[in-house]
Amino acid sequence: MHEISILPQYNLILIRYNEIWLKSTKVKIRMLNILMKNIKIMLNRAQIPFNKYQLSKDSSRIFYFFKNDNLKDALELFKKVFGVHSFSPALRTSNKVKNISEKAIEVAEQVINEGDTFALRVKRSGNHEFSSKDIAVRVGQDIIDFFLESNIQLRVNLTNPDKIIFIEVRDDFSYIFTDIIESDWGGLPIESNKKIAVMDVGRLSDLLAGFLLMKRGAEIYPFFFDLSEQESIFDQWISNWREVALFAPNYKFSIIRIKFSNSFREVMTLIEQNHVCAFCRVLRLKIISRIISNIKEGFQHGIKGITDGLNLTNSSSCNDEIDLQTLSLNHLFSKYPIFTPIIGLDLPNLKISCDKISKKLINIDYCPFNPQDQDFHMGSITEIINSSSLENIISTCISKVERINII
Repeated sequence: MHEISILPQYNLILIRYNEIWLKSTKVKIRMLNILMKNIKIMLNRAQIPFNKYQLSKDSSRIFYFFKNDNLKDALELFKKVFGVHSFSPALRTSNKVKNISEKAIEVAEQVINEGDTFALRVKRSGNHEFSSKDIAVRVGQDIIDFFLESNIQLRVNLTNPDKIIFIEVRDDFSYIFTDIIESDWGGLPIESNKKIAVMDVGRLSDLLAGFLLMKRGAEIYPFFFDLSEQESIFDQWISNWREVALFAPNYKFSIIRIKFSNSFREVMTLIEQNHVCAFCRVLRLKIISRIISNIKEGFQHGIKGITDGLNLTNSSSCNDEIDLQTLSLNHLFSKYPIFTPIIGLDLPNLKISCDKISKKLINIDYCPFNPQDQDFHMGSITEIINSSSLENIISTCISKVERINII
């Protein structure tokens, strides 16, 4: 990929969206307002100053205005904003053909070298006395004539040019730029009324499952079931979620730590060893469901579902068959639906997705029990799940939860 040109004249970022456009007008406007608010929050959190932001009259573009020195940092941040399809550093001028031509020549002078072929890509929205083709012909010829004055002869190549200058004329203004930066994720803007809990035991697959629901506009709340209770592992877990939190517009990315190790060791005295995995998962579902039900206020209030990293690759300590069986009987253990967004991903794609989030993510050795030859027996599980002994263990576990804001 070529280096992005941030020219001295650039003072804004032009933002495009994709999936939002498919929504009804009412939903689209709501989502655009949320997207602009999310961007504002993320810029303020990153301490990247901006002058103003606005929506184009046809609602097809968002513009954020910056001092030139702040554009580089802002471009990096926009890669992490869900709902953004692509964006471009740009300059703005009027919709007068003379002004468009003058500014396009300024850009061409800085990006086109002798021997380069070039092309213009022109779009127009609104009512004007000229067409997109008129602009392309006039401005293209003006650029050629300008270079001829310096004895440089440019060649036009509309199919595969060395350099492209983009011009968008939108109502009263025109925008000129040379780069279109594609977002890695796209998706929908995160909305506070779409709250999902992430049931996490330390697996990167759990983290990725939560992340992909963020891409669908969900506001996520990780619940970490700490099986080891070693501070070094907890620090690694926090470090992983800090990388994900950079994609979230919340000022406070809130998580809950559940010290699960001692409680689960008590459960192991009540069960057979080949039921460890099943009970671990069922108990986690009951605990997280109970916690969610008891949250009456604050950021986590209104959580509507749970997700985890079931992915059928047999790549973790947890048994995929046990996970599937407990998932099919979820209604017995939790009143909340369980989402499994990565269930169809293989190991190479899991790694690619995690690397796209951040190269800093750490694989955690999360399970100290390392169970073998696991089975699922509904009768035994139901009997113990409904016992008073287990209810006391659940209550003790819930009483020791720890809430943490990591940003």
